[in-house]
Amino acid sequence: MKMTRRNYLTLSTAGLAGAVSACAYGANSEAYAANETVTNFPDRHSFDLGKTVYLNAASQHPMLRQSQAEIDAYLAHKKTFAPGDDYHLNTKAPIEKFAKLVNVDPSDLTYVQSTTAGEQAILRSLGLPKKGAKIVTDTLHFFASLPVYADFEKKGCEVTWVKARDNKIHMEDMEKAIQPGTKLVALSLVSTFNGFQHDLKAVCDLAHSRGALVYADIIHAAGCIPLDLSESGVDFAACASYKWLMGDFGLGFLYASKAGRAHLERSNWGYYGMSEFKSHIYPFDPPSDTIVDYAFSDDTSGWFALGTYNHVTAAQLNGSLEYILAHGVDKIQSHANLLTAQLVEGMQTRGFDVITPEGTSTPIVAAAYQDAREKLGARFKDAGISTSISTHRIRPSVSVFNTSTDIEHFLDVLGNAQ
Repeated sequence: MKMTRRNYLTLSTAGLAGAVSACAYGANSEAYAANETVTNFPDRHSFDLGKTVYLNAASQHPMLRQSQAEIDAYLAHKKTFAPGDDYHLNTKAPIEKFAKLVNVDPSDLTYVQSTTAGEQAILRSLGLPKKGAKIVTDTLHFFASLPVYADFEKKGCEVTWVKARDNKIHMEDMEKAIQPGTKLVALSLVSTFNGFQHDLKAVCDLAHSRGALVYADIIHAAGCIPLDLSESGVDFAACASYKWLMGDFGLGFLYASKAGRAHLERSNWGYYGMSEFKSHIYPFDPPSDTIVDYAFSDDTSGWFALGTYNHVTAAQLNGSLEYILAHGVDKIQSHANLLTAQLVEGMQTRGFDVITPEGTSTPIVAAAYQDAREKLGARFKDAGISTSISTHRIRPSVSVFNTSTDIEHFLDVLGNAQ
């Protein structure tokens, strides 16, 4: 079926008529979700986008109004720390909500600064780099992770690179690469380059059958496609929050399964990971031959939590994760699929080389186009469109607020490939 605006509106009814007004937002996201009447997408009501056509959620996501309310409440408290102020920032809530979103136990999660920080924390705790250690990764992994494994090669690791064919990573190539003795398979569940999605469970089943562990970068999956980390069997995963989790820079989530943690060696000694602490050096301390008695918890926080983290983003995530859970990732994905189908057809019709594999169900569409930024950057800016344009690639990405009209405008401004 051709994805026209008429077809789109038939398939995806916009529930804006029942929207509550912006002044109804409070600092309690649970109460907000219970009163929210917008159940269909597109949902522009929950954002302050103005006239901007925003097709760049794969770079960072606009802020929800209810998240802004959460932040405002936190900052109002922080202005004075008034003794009579009964405000309390529930910093455990984002962990609990994210655990529900990806179907894991909250004890298997901790906060992390970024996806990269999470990946490198896992690598250090696995004793990597180590001469002779066998690692498998692929060329659709996050581009900033590629130098990590290239450098590991220089330090003596045996790194096998699975190269993309037809813009995707094939399981038969993974089967050849992952051999007995492989220590780690590192990948992006959804590629930032073109939206390709691995079959994570299949990769994990294969890796585990050959004695390997699996790390997954899930930043382009969390919040926009259904994700069950427990069912997948993945050992470790990490993501920042500023994309489809609708958070911001500086705070994300690190997952380490109980089985995965059994393979770790301690490389972090953070006080947020301590389960016991008793000093013997300060006034009125109990005497002891030791300076301090301490212990670290055996959960993921015990292994990886360090010190303070971004409370503003924690407040923001209290709102955004509640929104995602209330509306359902399956519905978010279904809405996105309608729009990406419209994008793919429109870009191909205009002669662009779409490099997102056919059948992809992620909210990213990419096309290779020589000198894309030089040819299109100013054109999109002048048209009020925010999207991702790199040197030789166009990568529109969609979210809950996008409409068929947004896609039509993008395609009209894009024009024909030249």
